[in-house]
Amino acid sequence: MKEQVKFVGIDRFNRPVFKSIDKPKHFYGDAGHLFSYGATEAEVLVRVTANDLCYFGSSFDCEPYGTLADNLQIITTA
Repeated sequence: MKEQVKFVGIDRFNRPVFKSIDKPKHFYGDAGHLFSYGATEAEVLVRVTANDLCYFGSSFDCEPYGTLADNLQIITTA
């Protein structure tokens, strides 16, 4: 079963951040695609897929560990 993640916002480094639904203290993000602060989920999901995400840590503004995450599924609010 895939770990489900949901977009939660753009951090202070302009990276899109996703929070795990299954593991509340797990945050993932993409350091390769940067966005303006306040970018919407729709804008982010046009460019970012689950394959782009790496583990960021246990809080919103964590530094990325650089470990690519596998077995993730992005859940949308639409």
